[in-house]
Amino acid sequence: MRCPPASTRLVIALLLALAAAGARAADCRAVVRPLLLSAAPAPAEVAAARAQCVAEAAAGSADAGYQLAFFSLGLGGEWAPDVAIPLVRAAADAGVSEAQYWLAWQSEEGPLLPNDQATALGWYRLAAAANHRLALDRLARAYEKGELGLTPDPREALRLRAQVRQCEDQGQDQGEARRQVATGPAAPR
Repeated sequence: MRCPPASTRLVIALLLALAAAGARAADCRAVVRPLLLSAAPAPAEVAAARAQCVAEAAAGSADAGYQLAFFSLGLGGEWAPDVAIPLVRAAADAGVSEAQYWLAWQSEEGPLLPNDQATALGWYRLAAAANHRLALDRLARAYEKGELGLTPDPREALRLRAQVRQCEDQGQDQGEARRQVATGPAAPR
């Protein structure tokens, strides 16, 4: 059996590394989400999740850095926004749409950042460009009502609402696909 050429081996190695990096980020997110939904997460689970996210962030995962910010925003009892906000900003700058949305929301309404409509609009637009459903919805409302310094534009609002519907439809399709993976395809009627 012949070895593949060096260029093929390099491509295979890169693909495996990318797949592993994607799996690591998904793992951090997967362990943090249930903790965020828990009224009183177990300290051992919080510590394990934090360690996993620290490792993934150190390996270069911007999403893990964003997830890590939650530990400084109350998850596990720690309240240190001065630690969390730079993590969120770094993730947003790296293109994590959830981080972009969080910065937009805080810039518009939140107590953790100065209220600045222009900054909020910029972050909402970046998150919407990545099809972040909540950012699309907020921009649609802003165009409908002339908020965030925007001139009312019913056509743009409708275009954004259509994108929101597409995101919701894709989410339902993805949910059905996950269900089928977990339980097998539905039996034909």
